[in-house]
Amino acid sequence: MFSSCAKNNIENVNIDLGNSDIYSQQDMEDAVNVVLNEIRTWESVKKVYCISYCGDEMATEELSYCNILNDKEYTQCVVFESSFETGNSAESDGFNSNFRYDGWQWYLARTENSDWELLTWGY
Repeated sequence: MFSSCAKNNIENVNIDLGNSDIYSQQDMEDAVNVVLNEIRTWESVKKVYCISYCGDEMATEELSYCNILNDKEYTQCVVFESSFETGNSAESDGFNSNFRYDGWQWYLARTENSDWELLTWGY
């Protein structure tokens, strides 16, 4: 279902794709894999607890924001929320050490017939 979730920090993450009237299951899996691939590169994150789709209403509302972020004409947007914990060396990556972050959001968008792009993340 999700591609190579082998790195320890995302090994047991709870993923909730919710129900979408806009996106297929494959669309959602592709989008969440972009998020997981980004998190895999963050050595300061020692455990990811969950990643959840924020819903179709938020996706629709935030499309104009995504278009402003990258000055493109995106046609679709998804927003996820996550919860994760950092390790001892997190300060060097701009996080608080040994801290749990809840409500961390991920904004992705795509143009017609393109792959999801991760545009921004944070609070």
